[in-house]
Amino acid sequence: MLKRTIKIALVLLLASSSLTAVADAPDWLRNLARQTSKKYADDVNAVLLLAQDETTVNDKGEIIEHGRRAYRILRPEGRDYATLQLAYNNETKVNYVRGWSITAAGQEYEAKDKDSIEMSLSTFEVYSDDKAKFLRVSGADAGSVVGFEFERKGRPYVFDDSWSFQREIPVERCQYTLRIPSSWEMRAYWVNHAEQTPKNENGAYIWELTDIPPIEREISRPPYEALAGRMIVTFASDKFKAQTYNDWNSLAAWHAQLYGSVFDTSTALQQKVQELAPATMAPLERIRALARFAQKDIRYAAIEIGIGGLKPHPASEVFSNRYGDCKDKATLLKAMLSQIGVKSYLMPIQTERGVYTEKSPPSLGFNHVIIAIQFPEASTKTELSALYIDPKYGRLLIFDPTNDLVPFGQIPYYEQGNFALLVAENGGELVHLPMSSAEANRITRVGNLKLLADGTLQGEVEETRTGYFAAVARDLKDISIQDRKKVMEHILGRTLANFQVDSFEVVNADDIDKDLVLRYKFTVANYAKNAGSLLLVRPRVVGEMAGYYDSTKPRLYAYEFNTPFTDSDNIEIALPDGFQVDELPDPAKAAFPFGEYTSKTEKDGNSLKYHREYKMENTLIPLDKMNDLKRMFGQINMDEKNMAVLKKAN
Repeated sequence: MLKRTIKIALVLLLASSSLTAVADAPDWLRNLARQTSKKYADDVNAVLLLAQDETTVNDKGEIIEHGRRAYRILRPEGRDYATLQLAYNNETKVNYVRGWSITAAGQEYEAKDKDSIEMSLSTFEVYSDDKAKFLRVSGADAGSVVGFEFERKGRPYVFDDSWSFQREIPVERCQYTLRIPSSWEMRAYWVNHAEQTPKNENGAYIWELTDIPPIEREISRPPYEALAGRMIVTFASDKFKAQTYNDWNSLAAWHAQLYGSVFDTSTALQQKVQELAPATMAPLERIRALARFAQKDIRYAAIEIGIGGLKPHPASEVFSNRYGDCKDKATLLKAMLSQIGVKSYLMPIQTERGVYTEKSPPSLGFNHVIIAIQFPEASTKTELSALYIDPKYGRLLIFDPTNDLVPFGQIPYYEQGNFALLVAENGGELVHLPMSSAEANRITRVGNLKLLADGTLQGEVEETRTGYFAAVARDLKDISIQDRKKVMEHILGRTLANFQVDSFEVVNADDIDKDLVLRYKFTVANYAKNAGSLLLVRPRVVGEMAGYYDSTKPRLYAYEFNTPFTDSDNIEIALPDGFQVDELPDPAKAAFPFGEYTSKTEKDGNSLKYHREYKMENTLIPLDKMNDLKRMFGQINMDEKNMAVLKKAN
């Protein structure tokens, strides 16, 4: 993603250096520029004055899109809106794109189609035909109005369209027009917005909205796509029945037809299955062995041309090449599992939690593919967090062969609680994937530390990480020892000052079936504070736990954690010779339906023993529980700062 960002920035720099032509702006943009500017908050960088989209479907099944955009730049940070990015591929043609700007002083600039720069949107793919035109307009300073007009033509794989009318900036007017042949039918679905009835003018359906509030940036809010209002419209014709759907079952049937014969096998593939999973192995171990092969031995690399963005490559080809993207890896695993008599189902999924819910209309908004494996009865006595019980398809184990940091039996955190489309032979259904428990995602820290008379603290901490916490830290194995130390310094720097990391060790980084262990030694100068004959020492040494909450303004959205979790510390601090405990912090407890926090500091001989546990049972805290969450964070933050008082012994 970083390479792509740098590449786009370079394109925009080159584009902006060449656009200096002065020309007449169209009347529709001039009229908008003359409008009195509305008042917005000081941190609003730009406002979308007009977003006008017109989709025309002809009898050949072709779609022509015509669009207009107009922005008013309010602050220098809003200059990015002077660039239009227009995506296309081999099935889509951009007929034209133009842009203009009108400065606050009335000077007009124009950017023509020939001024645009084309670039590939390929990020992780070896090759993809996804491209974009970038058109940047000069003169876009604070107070300027910039506008764009474009048209593109394409032949879609499925007849639907999405009207995304809510943005991260205010929208003053947004209009969508749909023109379809009289023999066609259409259906509109509304997401995160009340349903609106369209006007019908000369056979065209027209929807219009005004004064749409922005989706504000907020710490730990749900993903933008899960909050923003949009309309999904599907259109159907008897002539193109294979390209239409009206529910999740028919969309799954479309996927099943698309997959067709990609689950083929070759002699070499069949031999590999027998080598990896002979019949003498237990059923679960056979499945695990094939899953590990798809996960570890097939390199992630995507070649996506046309329908290849949705249709997997044949399993035999993926096996022979030893590479493929997410849907290719899932396809290969499905083909290998079939060789040992195990059924499985491909599952397109959206990795942004909350974009799909049980109320979501059917649409092609998925960005990833995983697999559901029909699990043999009584295969294991251990309860697996990835196990899903479906009333129709039975016991299913959800597995992502693309993520090589998450072990068999677990689901990556960004897929937990999401909705995925289970694709069976002739249809399917939208299923709600399970969420792991708080106990399955745990950090346990055990520390043996020593406090010196001058206030220096030194010692060793061992962190044992499971589930989510293990997966996010396993990337440490791929960086140098020096960089690992920098990562550890960054983590400790959240709670410590004047420290140095003396040593750092990662255990089981390559064995994803075992808990990840981090061991580190450190020294902190002036950790304890002198107060005359007293030493003030904070028992909570490492492990910043409380969430972030901006209390300076009202909360707008629910608060989202990545996963349920349990975070616990057991720290022992040996006291310096000649000192004894004079005062200990009171025990702390904060208990709410969604989570709990406890801590306790005790004297044990010549040591302090500190224990705390922070458990969060839910990932999404609704807005009506925000005061409870704020109180919980406040109690945690207060407890984290508490001091034990030591005094010199007589």
